[in-house]
Amino acid sequence: MTELEARRQIDRAIAINSETDLVEFKKATGGFSKKTVRKTLSAFGNCEGGFIVFGVAEEENKERELRIVGLTELNTIQEQMSQLSAEEMSSVLRLSYFQLDYDDLTILAVYVPPCLNNEKPYYYKSAGLPLGAYIRDGNTDRVMTKDEMEGYIRNARSDDFDSTCITNLDISDLSSEKIEGFLKGNSQKVGRDFDTSEDYNRVLKNIGLVTICDSKIRPTLAGYLIFAKDKPQTKLDFKRYIIRCIRYSGSGAHTDILDSLDIDGTIDNQLDLMHAFILRNIRKTAKIVGTKRVERYEYPEKAIREIVANAVIHRDYRITETYTQISIFEDRIEISNPGNLPAGVTIENIKSAQMSRNKIISNILKDMEYLEEYGRGIDIVFSKMSEWNLLPPIFKNTSNSFKVILPGKKLSSLNERQIKIWSELVETQKITRRSIEEIDGVMDDITSQTINNDLRKMKDLGLILQKGESSNTFYVPSF
Repeated sequence: MTELEARRQIDRAIAINSETDLVEFKKATGGFSKKTVRKTLSAFGNCEGGFIVFGVAEEENKERELRIVGLTELNTIQEQMSQLSAEEMSSVLRLSYFQLDYDDLTILAVYVPPCLNNEKPYYYKSAGLPLGAYIRDGNTDRVMTKDEMEGYIRNARSDDFDSTCITNLDISDLSSEKIEGFLKGNSQKVGRDFDTSEDYNRVLKNIGLVTICDSKIRPTLAGYLIFAKDKPQTKLDFKRYIIRCIRYSGSGAHTDILDSLDIDGTIDNQLDLMHAFILRNIRKTAKIVGTKRVERYEYPEKAIREIVANAVIHRDYRITETYTQISIFEDRIEISNPGNLPAGVTIENIKSAQMSRNKIISNILKDMEYLEEYGRGIDIVFSKMSEWNLLPPIFKNTSNSFKVILPGKKLSSLNERQIKIWSELVETQKITRRSIEEIDGVMDDITSQTINNDLRKMKDLGLILQKGESSNTFYVPSF
């Protein structure tokens, strides 16, 4: 996109005295509303792109004339737009910025490119799907219909990266002994004898462990990550497929490290070791039930098992620059994964969505009984956390990572509104009273004093720190 095209589209809109399908005007002399800008970002991203132009006002008169008012804080608005696009939208779009002079005044035109098909629907994350997804309809933004949303999801390419052929390996790099044990176990589950007369390579191809490339039988990514004869990480391309586990002494990464472990090996071995690391680093309590002493961990073991399994099974294995990380703090467990959610899955529909990444890995590990029950894993996490009187898991989906937070007892003393404030703070690392009011659902039927009480409670719990004074007051996380 060029400055010439930006000026051409703006001139056209001003000439007809109206916004168009490609141009949206914002006055923005005192800043801009994130709520309305997010809608237009979504609408342009889901259509053919367009310009959000700051510094042009629509006069409130009969003709509703457009008037150029100009801007002074152009750099601030540009920074806010970049931050909003990177942190609050479902995908990161590369916005283009043009500072244009009109009548001795300067305006800012922000070009929003169309989203890639596999990233649509493009929406703002706090509202989720379908409410956070918009379409440009003439010169207005309207909420995407359910049918439109489902159409975009169907058109998104399926994510089958785990079926990729590993061209520098061959079938001898897989453990035939482990594969045979897996096949025998599956045969016993369905009540039939293991048939050794079947074509071994054909069976492996049917279940996705091998494929044909370069006229040779080679392992798929799924096959190698689960059934490698040696540790997959010994190969250069796989060295970052590890799980880094850390136990901190306090609520933040600045506190002392009490235990740590980098876990390698095949995926099933990684799951076993990751699960064991968490259990040895969380507290265990005991109480008398009837005449028996009953022990239990501070977090439900089934919830931990399901969350760690999902982290490894659904990570984006295209991303080789970083690793899955488990961070255990005194008040929560965090599981961070490379790659965001698969197409069609959002934080809002994560309990019911059945689309998944790495279908071969999912199926094999389900057969290995690493998943509690196929399709019900997240439901189990929610129900078990509730059974322990803990808050439900918190999900954070960014452009290149996905994080699950299991809140401990300390965090579980917060109410739903306070959790929304804390969750926003974890995401942005800084909030003000004004930004709190922008959070969906926070200011419904409450007073400013209630927000003050919320912030005071969070400070007393040691979750947040207050910075600045008077009108310049803001809050940052204490960890």
